[in-house]
Amino acid sequence: MAESTDIVIVGSGMGGATVAHALASTGLRITVLERGQQLAAAPENRDARAVYQRNHFKSDASWYRADGSAFPAGNHFNVGGNTKFYGGVLYRFRERDFDGVSYPDGDAPAWPVRYAELEPWYQAAEQLYQVRGDADQDPTEPPRRAALPHLPVPDEPAIAEARERFRAIGLHPCALPLGIDLPTWLRHGRTGWDGFPDAREGKMDAETCALIPALRHPNVELRCGARVIRVLFGPGGSQATGVEYEMGGRTVTLKAGLVVLAAGAIPSAAILLASDVGKTLDRSGQVGRNLMAHNQSIVIGFDWRYRNDSVYQKTFAINDFYLSDGAGGPPLGNVQLLGRVDGAILKAGLPRWPEWLLGRISRHTIDFFLNSEDLPDERNRVRLDGDRLVLDFAHRTNLQVHDRLTARWKQALREAGFGRSVSLLFGRDGPGHQCGTIRMGADPARAPLNAWCQAHDCDNFFVTDASPFVSSAAVNPALTVAALALRAADRMRTHVLQKLPG
Repeated sequence: MAESTDIVIVGSGMGGATVAHALASTGLRITVLERGQQLAAAPENRDARAVYQRNHFKSDASWYRADGSAFPAGNHFNVGGNTKFYGGVLYRFRERDFDGVSYPDGDAPAWPVRYAELEPWYQAAEQLYQVRGDADQDPTEPPRRAALPHLPVPDEPAIAEARERFRAIGLHPCALPLGIDLPTWLRHGRTGWDGFPDAREGKMDAETCALIPALRHPNVELRCGARVIRVLFGPGGSQATGVEYEMGGRTVTLKAGLVVLAAGAIPSAAILLASDVGKTLDRSGQVGRNLMAHNQSIVIGFDWRYRNDSVYQKTFAINDFYLSDGAGGPPLGNVQLLGRVDGAILKAGLPRWPEWLLGRISRHTIDFFLNSEDLPDERNRVRLDGDRLVLDFAHRTNLQVHDRLTARWKQALREAGFGRSVSLLFGRDGPGHQCGTIRMGADPARAPLNAWCQAHDCDNFFVTDASPFVSSAAVNPALTVAALALRAADRMRTHVLQKLPG
């Protein structure tokens, strides 16, 4: 079955929804294909036991390790993509992140676009996603032309006390840049938002801020339950002609004048690998390679004297170790508060412990999330084995730096009065903050995309999720995805759309 549209966007997450929003006013027919469905309001959405203990929202799709064993896919296939579950942290990458960073274990390469070029698009993305915060509190904040559009999300009393403890030992706790309408969120349930799904109840995610406004235009259409199989290219691969997808038991060919791939760094690579690009768009051999996902740990500090009665907790970060280790050594990474970890959430990781006991302990704890940069390595890759999506992701990079960040943060906790702490390093299944599988670069022999997220050899094909990332930096990627998508959409307007028929 064959159909046609002007622009097809694969994926409704941060990159896809942002492009749909940016191009909706063109009047051209835009079709957004989403593999999943819209999340419905349901009791499980705010039930920590359902979310964390029973894995109610875990994908029923499977990915595979290199040894052939299966595990649940690490992406959320629903309208709005992974942003429906994200912690709402909307950081700009630091200026230095685009220039290249050296670590003891290797280097994060420079990008073909620099911070100054992306700054106006960061500002536009902050407006679109209604970011709350105060950039002046953060000593690592890069230059900006305008303040964040909304005031910071307020600390709860227990968190304000913790902030003062860290300030007293010489650190600089600073407001997290957050996409959350706090009164609306809490009106629907007294929980944090970190990891909890948003059924259009206050989280500033891709669906709420970008896709729903785009769909108010009559020329924009969303098709749910559409699993894209491959991108279609014309003879020689110099033009994308559309996509092929499955929906309701049918295989559909959708012709389009502009193709935008934004399914997530891992699924997008798989879709492109299933397409006929080996001698054209992928002559670099880099599609699927250089998969990155931050080195991440949870660190929980404990002090019997401290009473943590917070509901959401996630309001400040510490970036004192981002540009260096704080003592003239190499950079370590970002420390930020997690959403509140109560007894029900703790039990998901400690199933043999009574939940009531974990709840009592958690009243005296504070919970942090640590990010260190993962470095690009061609051995870390997405590949296909028949219909199976396989992750070869065993080669960990930069762990020495992450271990130092964890140790340094535990020291800071002790200095701040949290005498005991525990940490847990995240594994590689379901990679968090996945990026880098269809990288951008100036040389088409080494990178499939140019600095506008556009294929070097196919000017009507763009990738606007985190796949084009050259490095992972050490802060949350969502705002950078949005900024790059807005910049790419501007390129589409000025260099591609005028060539479309009609």
